[in-house]
Amino acid sequence: MKRRVFVLGAGAASVVSIVACSTGRIETIDQSAPEADVITRSDTLAALQPPKRKRPVVAILADNQGSEATDLIVPWSVLKRSDAADVIIVSTEPGDVQLMPALRIRPDMTVDQFDEMHPEGADYVIVPAFHNPKNPVAANWLRQQSETQAIVAGVCSGALVLAHAGLLVDRRATTHWYDRDKLVRISPTTKLQLNNRYLADRGVATTTGVSASLPFALTLVEAILGRSRAEQSAAALGLADFGQAHDSAAFRLKTQHVFRVASNFVSGNEQLGMQMDSGTDELELAFVADSWSRTYKSTLPTYSDGDVGEVASFNGMRFVPDLGAAEGAALPQIPAYEGRPANALASTLSDIANRYGEATARLVALQLEYAWKN
Repeated sequence: MKRRVFVLGAGAASVVSIVACSTGRIETIDQSAPEADVITRSDTLAALQPPKRKRPVVAILADNQGSEATDLIVPWSVLKRSDAADVIIVSTEPGDVQLMPALRIRPDMTVDQFDEMHPEGADYVIVPAFHNPKNPVAANWLRQQSETQAIVAGVCSGALVLAHAGLLVDRRATTHWYDRDKLVRISPTTKLQLNNRYLADRGVATTTGVSASLPFALTLVEAILGRSRAEQSAAALGLADFGQAHDSAAFRLKTQHVFRVASNFVSGNEQLGMQMDSGTDELELAFVADSWSRTYKSTLPTYSDGDVGEVASFNGMRFVPDLGAAEGAALPQIPAYEGRPANALASTLSDIANRYGEATARLVALQLEYAWKN
C-alpha cells in the first residue's frame, strides 16, 4: 500500500500536499475553481449509450503497480451484479495488480491478450486512478480503444490518465477535487465542470472523487439496460440516489485537515487485520478497506482463514491475501460490517470515528469526496 504524503512548512501554516487518491505525489494546491455548468442527465445518458454491441464488453484497465481500489472494484461489481455486460479486468502487464491504498487482485488478462480476443475493441473502457498516470502502455492502449469508438471513462483521478493520453482535449470533464488544477495543466483546453458527479462528452466520461464510482456505475447500467433495471440494482445495493448533482464547493482542504494528518501521522501506525474468504462481497470490501487505509493511523493487511493463494469474492473477483491465516488473525480486527453494500462506506466512517475520532473520519470522507456529516 502506498502511504499518502504531506509536508508542512515553517510554522505549520503552509500546506503543500494531501494526496487524496493515494498516489503518493506532492502537489501544490490551487483553490481557484472554474464556473459551474449545467449538464442534463439525459445528455449524459445519451452519450453513454452502448456504441457497438447489444451486450457490451467492458474493459476495466489496471496499472499493475498501483490502481485505486474503489475506482476499479465498484464498477466491476455493479456491472457484474446487474448482468449488464461482459466485464474484464485488463492489466498493463502480466502479474497481480496492487490496488491503492490497499488490496491486491489478479486481473483477467493483459491489454495484448484483450486485443487478440477483441480486435474490434471494447464498448467501454473504465480507468481508475493510477499510481503513475503517465503509464505509456495505458496511454497508447486508451488511444487505440478510443479510435475503435469505445467510450472511455476516467473514474476519480483516472481523468489524469485520460489527459496524459490526449483524450480530454477540447472536452468537458471533471475529476477529484484535489486534481482539478493539475488536470487543466496537463490538458489546457479541457473545460472543467463543477457540480456534476459525473459527465460525458463525445465518447469520454469522467467523474469526481472515489465515492462517485457507485452512482456512475449505476448510470452505466441505466444507459445499457434502462432506468428500471438501474433502479432495481440501486435498491438491492441500498442506494437511494445515483443522480448527477454534486456540491463541488463542499470539498476543499482546510487547516484542520492538515493538522489531523500531521497528528495522526506522528502518533504511529496501527495494523488492523481484515479477513476475506470465499464469497466476500467485493463492493463492501472496497469501501471498508479503502476507508480504513486513509486514516493516516492504520494499515489494513488482508488474510484468509484457509491460507490460500487467492480468494474468489461474491462475484468472482480474485483477491490475493497479504498475510497467512495465523498472522492475520493475531492482529486487532476491524469491526464486521453487516448491511447492504452501498451503506458500507457510511458505516465504516462511523467505525473510524469511534476508534480514532470524528475528525479522522471527516478526513477520510474528504479524501473519498464523500458527503458525510457535512
